[in-house]
Amino acid sequence: MYTQTPPDYVVTSISKNLHQLVASIAGNLLQTSVKRDSFIVNEITPEFQIATDEKILATVLNSLLSSIVNHTKQSCIRVKASAYEDIIFVSVREAGIFNTAAITGDLEHVKLLANKINGNVTMQIMENKFTDIQLSFPNFPRAT
Repeated sequence: MYTQTPPDYVVTSISKNLHQLVASIAGNLLQTSVKRDSFIVNEITPEFQIATDEKILATVLNSLLSSIVNHTKQSCIRVKASAYEDIIFVSVREAGIFNTAAITGDLEHVKLLANKINGNVTMQIMENKFTDIQLSFPNFPRAT
């Protein structure tokens, strides 16, 4: 995890908890999830910290999870996170009835948002098994 501020950077965010951020977003989507016979499982460890701009990341994650919830029925949506050096990977996997065409269009918007934190969004589909959407981004404070 990134612990020092590189030269020429001014820190505009402090370390935040990714588990709490996802829990808050999932809570806001609870009513929609229930209507669609789906639920979100936050499998991110409670101590997972991020230094990335929390407001932008929250917008990206909210757009991503909202898109999945709105285009899924009867699904368990699992959210996991891992880190490799200074890169965070957030995986959102669903195993229900998924509208691939609709989500693909929504992902273009999510990709544009992810670019604001130098992030990337990819999607892997295992037909009749699961869909995995992965957001990756550097875990650095935002420079001004």
